[in-house]
Amino acid sequence: MLSIGADADQARFAELWAGRIAPRPLVIGQLAVLPMGMVWHGLRVLAFAGIAHPARFFATLRDLGAEVVHAEALEDHQPLTPALLQRLEGLARSQGAQLVTTEKDAVRLPDSYRAKVLTLPVRLALPDWTAMDSHLQRVVG
Repeated sequence: MLSIGADADQARFAELWAGRIAPRPLVIGQLAVLPMGMVWHGLRVLAFAGIAHPARFFATLRDLGAEVVHAEALEDHQPLTPALLQRLEGLARSQGAQLVTTEKDAVRLPDSYRAKVLTLPVRLALPDWTAMDSHLQRVVG
């Protein structure tokens, strides 16, 4: 089983699920920003995210030093309609901010917005991949 999140999230997970799931190896990981050379520090951004916990995405941007002038939390998998994107683009322009979103949301952007919106790439970080590798070998192999 894989659990992703900060220490407080892990404690909440353990409390919520204690005794409710069959014993199996638990791998604890984090989503870590993939360094791509982008300088986020001081960048004014209008962030939008349609993920399960958009506040985490906004916090990550702030932790990187971005100035989040507006954070738009969308419903998970909310359609990125032309009206929504035009509204966000206009708001970003009025605040001198760059549009930024998650990788999950970026793949749903229409072609006309792909060059207008920055994406914050993240990857799964595990302290030890042994348990995950062993499980994948059993499943695949």
